[in-house]
Amino acid sequence: MKNAYRDAGTASRYDSARNLPSKTIAVWLEALKSYVPQQEIGKILDLGCGTGRFTSALSKAFQCSVVGVEPSSAMLNVALSQNGSNDRWKQGEAENIPLRNEAVDLVFMSQVFHHLTEPQKALREINRVLRAEGYLAIRNGTRKHNKELDWLRFFPEALNIEERRMPSRLELIESVNEQSFFPIAQLTIYQLFANSYEEYFEKITQRGLSSLITINDEAFQLGLQKFQAWVSEQPRECEVYEPVDLFIFQKKSL
Repeated sequence: MKNAYRDAGTASRYDSARNLPSKTIAVWLEALKSYVPQQEIGKILDLGCGTGRFTSALSKAFQCSVVGVEPSSAMLNVALSQNGSNDRWKQGEAENIPLRNEAVDLVFMSQVFHHLTEPQKALREINRVLRAEGYLAIRNGTRKHNKELDWLRFFPEALNIEERRMPSRLELIESVNEQSFFPIAQLTIYQLFANSYEEYFEKITQRGLSSLITINDEAFQLGLQKFQAWVSEQPRECEVYEPVDLFIFQKKSL
């Protein structure tokens, strides 16, 4: 499957299409801090940071420096335009992280794991850049939750993509455990994604989700029509929540 986020047009509309309310970001950071002691964290790697929607929030939550690493130059350009030019951002792949050994105390990955082309190579790199007993936090969809995503029911081609690439919880945990990590916590957070079904529809129309970018235009437009008809039947002021899993691991000490 093509890399959906290398296109400048996609990057420019990514934040509005994938925007999370500030209180949703806060929920994720509070969950993370429940298992990762703030006093142990001096530097964070936001791996696959995209346009940086979690990068600054992580820095504020843990009161430390955060470096964002992202393979797409288009996404990094958006991050730079929103946050100013500084040394926080680096272009690089998860399979070849541009940091020295044991450079960070926490690696955070948001909706990145299912995009990895070589998961075990990436996890070896994560192990390398993490200090002894450092933490790995993975925020990611899993196969079990595909049926709970309302929009996905109207785009069967996108559903096929998600069913193929999304890991099960067990697959993800076993994959990470192979690289000298042990699990600390796994939880599902039903996050607020849109304040109404109208906003939900508007976000989907922007085609910021990678599986929607990947399917052809005809399939997207047909699904959008069906989705719009369904949205028109929903309560107008009803908030929309979606499930996403959070996995937290710790690097084994030697």
